[in-house]
This record gives sequence, structure tokens and C-alpha cells, in this order.
Amino acid sequence: MNEAKNIRWGILGAGKIARAFATDFQYLKGAELLAIGSREAEKAQGFANEFAIPQALNYEDLIHHPDIDAVYIATPHPFHFSQASAALQAGKAVLCEKPICVNQGQLKDLISIAKTTNQFLMEAMWTYFIPALEEARNWVREGRIGDLKLIQADFCFPSEPTVERLWNPALAGGALLDIGIYPIAFANYFMDRLPYKITASAHLAASGVDERTGVLLEFGSTSANLYTSIVSKGTNTGYLFGSTGYIKLPSFWRSTTIERYSNEDELLETWSDGRSTRGFHFEMQHVTDCLRKGLTESPVMRFDQSLRIQEIMDTVRRQIGLKFPFE
Repeated sequence: MNEAKNIRWGILGAGKIARAFATDFQYLKGAELLAIGSREAEKAQGFANEFAIPQALNYEDLIHHPDIDAVYIATPHPFHFSQASAALQAGKAVLCEKPICVNQGQLKDLISIAKTTNQFLMEAMWTYFIPALEEARNWVREGRIGDLKLIQADFCFPSEPTVERLWNPALAGGALLDIGIYPIAFANYFMDRLPYKITASAHLAASGVDERTGVLLEFGSTSANLYTSIVSKGTNTGYLFGSTGYIKLPSFWRSTTIERYSNEDELLETWSDGRSTRGFHFEMQHVTDCLRKGLTESPVMRFDQSLRIQEIMDTVRRQIGLKFPFE
């Protein structure tokens, strides 16, 4: 694409995550938000009115809209493969919410479609574009905590069984795929390779989905201890423990600050990005810039990153006995 040309976006899905995308869209450069798509015309129109989006469409019309360059898919993950496939085949670039697919088999097929159609595809792992994570990785590489020994992260919140997308196995519900992917992605961000050993345990709800899951990843000299739950609150904090100190990232998946401590728990330094935004725009700007440069794969959230995260989650699911009825 021409680097001087604005990238025209459409949002597929009008739920909570789509609202975060639309809210931060105002901070983008070289981009226009052209349309919102929903299965419900009234919902699409209300969303369009709220965010001053020119067009409210159904899914099919948005995917095939001749003026849309890129589609952000913000629907529940069981629908990602079919919707992303359709958008790619319609000649659209795709930024698809995490998890981009339900299993690695689907993801391999989707990547094949992207390559065949020569279209951009990226999993919307917005955490990878948060400045605090990049700064924390710089601190690790600079040796400020010595040798990295342990990565620890949890993401938990209590939810009611009435929240169908979390508790219904037909919608690939459960803690692991919805929020457990974040601690796994956090570990992958700093290690950038598959662990040599994966050990998981979980408690499955009566519906069959995992309501809480613990994962231990072994990388050799570094371990990752990860946990997720949809039945209780957690610390929701990421830690990087080294031989001479540790780094703390509050709300690690969206962190605005990082803190470095000695092994005696003395606060040594802090860093903040000072932002007042949600933080989605970092990822959105990255994709927009990739498209203006004519790229078909992100150099940051690469295909191999998504495949690795998916392989870990597939292994965890086999160990805890979590299989969805459509698989």
C-alpha cells in the first residue's frame, strides 16, 4: 500500500473489546474508522452514533465493503477462524483478537490463507506493544536484575456463570483461552522460545470449561509460574525475578509502570509511560504502519509467536482434559 494513503478500518463486532478499540482510535495517525459491523442492526447503529463512525453494517457487508482496507475482528474466539478467513479472502488485512484461533490446527490453516491471499494477518496481542513491557525487557537484557530465573504472572477475576462466553464450552469458554493466554504470552515475550517442559493442572466446572488453571513452563535456567481463574480475584501482577533483584509490573497486560527491587525488597527505580489512554492504540498504530509499508506480517507479533502460544495452550488443554464440543 501507499505510505501516504490512510488505512480505512472496519470493526467486526460491537462488544466491550470493540469499544476499547474505537475509544483509542482517535490517537492513530494515517487511519480512518469507516464502519462498524454487528449481527444486530440497532446495536451497530448505536455504536456508530456513539463513536461517529460513518457506516453501520452487518458482518457480511463489512467484510466485502470495497472501501475497507483492514478489519479488526472483535467477536468471541470460536468465530475468529471463519471470519478472519472470509476477510482475508475478500482482500482485507486482518487484526484478530486473541486467541486468534481455538487451536493450532486452525491457526496453521489461517496463516496459509493469509500467505495464499498475500494479505496481512496479526493476532491482537496488544500487550506486546505496551511500552512498559519493552522497557522491562530492556532492563532484563541490560542485566539490571542479574540472570532471569523466574517469570511469574496471574490474571484472575470472579465472574458469574451467566456470562455465557466464559462458561459455555460451545463458545470455547473457560479461563485459559479468555485470560490465561495473557500470562502465557507474558512468559513468551521474555523467553521467545518454546519451553522444554509444560506442566498444567486445573479444576473444571460442571459445564466442562476450566474455571482455574495453573501452568508451569520450564526453559532450562528460567521457569515460568502462571495462573488464571474466572472464580476469584488474583494479584493480576507480572514479576521477573533475577539473581540480583526483580521487576514488578502491576496489571502486566496493560501496565503503565514498572518497578525494580533488590532481593531485599528495596525499591531501586521506577518507570512510567505517563499515558492516559487504554493502550490499544500502540498495537493499532503498529498495524496501520505495517499496512502503509506493504507488510503482510508483523515483525513484532509474528506468526511464530502466535503458533508458539497456541501450542502451549493446546498442550495445557490436553493435560487438563479440556476439549470443546466442536473440535
